[in-house]
Amino acid sequence: MADSGRKGRRADDNKALARLSIWRRCVYAVLTMAIAVTVFLIMAEVVCRILPVNQGLRAQPVNAETPIFRFAAVRTSTWSEGWDFAIVNTVRVNNAGFVNDHDYDPAATTPLIAVIGDSYIEAGIVPFAETVQGRLAAEAGDGGRVYSFAASGAGLSQYLVWAAHAADVYSPDAFVFTIIANDFSESLWHHGRSPGFHHFERLSDDTAELRRVDYAPSTARRLLRRSALAMYLVTNVKAHTAFDVDVQALGDDDQRWVGNIAAEATEQQLDDFQWAVDRFLARLPEVTGVTADRIIIMADGIRPQLYQPQDLVAAEDSVWAVMRRYILSAAAARGHVAIDLQDAFIADYAERGQRFEFPTDSHWNGLGHAVAADAILATQTYREIFAGSASP
Repeated sequence: MADSGRKGRRADDNKALARLSIWRRCVYAVLTMAIAVTVFLIMAEVVCRILPVNQGLRAQPVNAETPIFRFAAVRTSTWSEGWDFAIVNTVRVNNAGFVNDHDYDPAATTPLIAVIGDSYIEAGIVPFAETVQGRLAAEAGDGGRVYSFAASGAGLSQYLVWAAHAADVYSPDAFVFTIIANDFSESLWHHGRSPGFHHFERLSDDTAELRRVDYAPSTARRLLRRSALAMYLVTNVKAHTAFDVDVQALGDDDQRWVGNIAAEATEQQLDDFQWAVDRFLARLPEVTGVTADRIIIMADGIRPQLYQPQDLVAAEDSVWAVMRRYILSAAAARGHVAIDLQDAFIADYAERGQRFEFPTDSHWNGLGHAVAADAILATQTYREIFAGSASP
C-alpha cells in the first residue's frame, strides 16, 4: 500500500511537472513572439523615418476661442501619396497656419489677392512654385501679395469663413474662389459635418445659419502623429479604409461618376446644392468687403471626360455639369468675374496632349495649376490690382 501511495504521488508530481512544462513553453512562446513583434515594429519605425512618409499638416483645434480652421504654424513637412510614395512633395505651413511658402503680414500695404479653396488650393501634392497662388505671387513680384486660405474637405460655407477672416486681418483687394464638384454637398450641415469646418444649416424659413463643428485632436491622434509607421499606415497605405468597399466607385470609366461626385442626384439634392450656391453668393459682398468685380469665381472643368468629346457630351447632364453652369451663371449675374476652366483645359489639351491631373490622383498637377493661374492673370481684375507690380 505504501508503495502504491508513493507511486501515485510520483505520478501526480509528474503530471504537475508536465503541466508546468507546458505552461512554461507557452509563456516562452508568447514572450518570443512579443519580442519578435516589438523588434519588427521598431525596425519598421526606423525604416519609415528614413522613407518620405506623409507627415500630415496637423490641423489645430477649432472652437469658440479659435474658430478659424488652420494648421500648425511655421512647419515644414513631407507630403507623399501611395504605399510606394508615387508622389512626394515638401510642404511649408506659414506663420498664419496655411500652406504657403510666404508668411502673411497684416501690416503690409502692397496689393493683395486672396485665393480660397479646398485641397486643390491647399495643394500639398504640388510644389508651391507650381501652384496657382505660387505662380500668381511670382508674377506679382515684390510689389504684390497672393495669400491662400485652403484645406482639404472645405466647401462653400467654409470659404465664407476664410474670406471674412482674410478681410478682417489682411484686407485683400480681390478674392478668387476655386470651385470643384463636391463644394456644394460639403457645405450642407445635413450632408456631412467635417470637424473644424462651418456648414450651412437650412432653417425652416429657408435662410441659412453658419454652424461650426468644433475640433480637438485626441490624445491618440497626437501620439500617432509622432510615429512614422502609424502615419505611413494611415496616410500612405490608408489602412483604416481597407474594408471600405464602395460598389459605385468603379474608376474613371464609370459613367455614374463625373468629377468626384455621383453623376445623378434627386431633385431635392439639386435644390439643396443650388440653395447653398445662392446663400454663398449672397453673403460674398458682406464678408469680402470688395466690389462685385473684385470677386472671381473659378470652376474646374469636367475631368476626365473633357479629354474625349464623346465622354464630355455624355456628361453634360451630370450633377457637376449642371452645378457648374448654375454657379458660373449666378456669379456673372451678380457682377462677379466667372472663369470656366473647361474651355481653357480643352484648348491646352488640344495643343499639348497632356492631362491636368496626376496618374494616381485627380487633383490638378502643375500644368492644371498653370492653366488656372493663366486664366486669372488674363482677367481685368488681376491687371487692375497688380498694375505696375508685375515681375519684369
